[in-house]
Amino acid sequence: MLMNAKTIAIALAWVLLVTSGCGPIGSLVGGGSGTQTAALWADVPAMEGMKQDNIELPLPIKLAVQALVKASGSSEGVRVDNFEIITFTSVKTPEDVKAFYTNERMQSAGWNMPDQPGCAGMSDSPSAGATFCLFGKQNPTNKSFLVLAAMRNENDTAMNLFFLRFDGDVVTTPAGS
Repeated sequence: MLMNAKTIAIALAWVLLVTSGCGPIGSLVGGGSGTQTAALWADVPAMEGMKQDNIELPLPIKLAVQALVKASGSSEGVRVDNFEIITFTSVKTPEDVKAFYTNERMQSAGWNMPDQPGCAGMSDSPSAGATFCLFGKQNPTNKSFLVLAAMRNENDTAMNLFFLRFDGDVVTTPAGS
């Protein structure tokens, strides 16, 4: 059974916070990065003011997201076939991201998975902090997970936004297995 989605989002945020300075971890685990996509997907609304950029995905995010999707995929009977990344910068704040990517907006764009946690933010000030979002969509044969991480340090003029998408086929178990 899939772990409660809010618990997953909190665990993801905790892992990112705890490991956000751990450079040596990269040498202990394989890289495992997704494919850089050319444009934001048609079913993901674009927030005004985002500028596409080729930002390296921080290792803590790679580790946390890969673990999250692997765990949820295996427990839900989903074989993840596609992992794509697109990155942006913006002068907006993580709080702006949280206000834009609401469950209602994402549901109207087709992200229909029940009990999706949406966005949660952590902030030290109005201009700095982080927002993490998790959305899902499903139909009888496919499931998709979208993870959005928006981060801005106090001294930075731009916020970094990381969109990660995992798509997979629903794997059915034959009766009697």
